[in-house]
Amino acid sequence: MKVSLKELKDSNFFLNTIFENITSAIFLVDKNIEVQQFNEPFQTLFNKKEDQILGKLCGNVIGCKYTIEEKKKCGSTSNCDQCLIRKSIIKAFKEKTPTFKNVVHRDFYINNQFIQKYFQFTTKHLTFNEENMVMVILDDITQIEISKKKLRERNKMIESYHKRLKEELSLAKNVQQNLIPKKLPEIEGISLTSIYQPLEEIGGDLYDFIKIDEDNLGIFLSDISGHGVPAAMVTAMVKAIMETGKYLFNHPAVLMSYLNKKLMNIGTTMYLTALYGVYNIKTHQFTYIRCGHPYPILIRNHEYIELNTAGSTVLGVFENINFESETIELKPKDKLIFYTDGLTESIDHDPYHVITLKDFILRYKDKDILSLIHNIYEDITQYKKDKDFEDDICILGMEIK
Repeated sequence: MKVSLKELKDSNFFLNTIFENITSAIFLVDKNIEVQQFNEPFQTLFNKKEDQILGKLCGNVIGCKYTIEEKKKCGSTSNCDQCLIRKSIIKAFKEKTPTFKNVVHRDFYINNQFIQKYFQFTTKHLTFNEENMVMVILDDITQIEISKKKLRERNKMIESYHKRLKEELSLAKNVQQNLIPKKLPEIEGISLTSIYQPLEEIGGDLYDFIKIDEDNLGIFLSDISGHGVPAAMVTAMVKAIMETGKYLFNHPAVLMSYLNKKLMNIGTTMYLTALYGVYNIKTHQFTYIRCGHPYPILIRNHEYIELNTAGSTVLGVFENINFESETIELKPKDKLIFYTDGLTESIDHDPYHVITLKDFILRYKDKDILSLIHNIYEDITQYKKDKDFEDDICILGMEIK
């Protein structure tokens, strides 16, 4: 048999069942702000017996701190004028205006124990048998607010840490920028150029053009595995090692052997690729060694030539490596291009790639080295479009006039 909606509404038992099964604490007060009705969650929340609730003033029932400590009735304490719950009840009586889900943070005595609580409350004016009443709905959100407070504090700590990290990264960036040549050496008979673009604020690529003496120019390029802070720290170490080994600048193979010994065991997953060469301005000979590094590219008579000799393995991993350099004679209008693998990876990792670094270089083979290097970089950047590079990019160029 179906029960009509009207019958349910007229059923005091049904309405009382709903009232008692609502999980929020609910109580009704009269115009004197004395409690006239309440549900079980209200009684449980404040741990009061029925005779401690019915006909008692709101603040005294819920254990307001001021009613306890000042031993006064609700409405006469030093805080009653500021009490949000009391203000909302009075407003509901006077203006019949409800209050929805306001939050109050107050001190209470519950079970004779001092405790801080967060309540979300709603007040609603009601009329029953021509008697005005206000219903107050309370939800204890103390744990939620405590969790939110902890989250805010944690976020504040994270923001502080992030700020400090940014400051440290900025400092590291300034340090690393000082490792990179601010100005390329001006040497009669050759043109030099460079592009360096780290993946992050700081990177793992390092290069230098070293004017060894009046006749010899050293060209150094290295790439530490990975990027970011750990890689930048190793680049600083490499720069320092190079400075201590500058008496070996005229001997590429010996210098790389020295660098390898100093870098042994830099990390279980870290290693260094490097290329170092010396160009003699008088003899036009270029002596170089490549340690796990991409091949240098020679553009001669409009042809693309990979210098794939003088190879050795990566540095900082293996001892007792045989380092041997190679010497070639450069001719007027020869162009040399050196780069780190971030350049080729930016092309090779494209699943649809149908173009190679060689194709990019050959587009501008007839241009001077400055235009050649910058056009290559611009073209590859355009080729990548809105896709990010996967690694630091460094390109060096030298042209014999």
